[in-house]
Amino acid sequence: MKISIDKVVYAGAVLGFFALMVAGCGKKESLQQYYVNSAEKEGFINLELPAGMLDVSKLELTPEQKEAYTSIKKLNVLALPVTAENEAVFREEKEKINTILADDNFEELFRLSDKDKRAVLKYLGDEEAIDEVVFFGADDERGFVLVRILGKDMSPERMVEFVKLMENSDIDEGQLGSLKELLGS
Repeated sequence: MKISIDKVVYAGAVLGFFALMVAGCGKKESLQQYYVNSAEKEGFINLELPAGMLDVSKLELTPEQKEAYTSIKKLNVLALPVTAENEAVFREEKEKINTILADDNFEELFRLSDKDKRAVLKYLGDEEAIDEVVFFGADDERGFVLVRILGKDMSPERMVEFVKLMENSDIDEGQLGSLKELLGS
């Protein structure tokens, strides 16, 4: 029996294609994929907030706060308020996020828990040059908020300074819309 090289190459290409398809189907959803897939779903609130939304012009910033502010590029916010109609969807989506954040690539900075309220702060990258910080807060009665803080060379210390800065700055509330209601502000 004679087999031509062309048939062997063709069979190898077909097998390779199927192997890639099967391997691709088993991949876990990344946080970025979750944002993209959920952004337009009914009931979700999706905001992209530039770091410039924080008005720090009236504040005297320490060098550490300036460094923290300039290390932040933008915040991606995805929220899902819970209602009687979407309670099952809320629980399903909350579980998806918990599964994604359980990935070994995320390092935990802190975790809070109080009855039906949970919050976690995690990051991707190494401790000296964090590229992404993720906050996930969920309240079974109000909903959840997932915030990705994207920047360059962020550090845990800079994140603490950034939080202090946010507490003292004026935020352009027009960009926050219905997110304020979810957060109880």
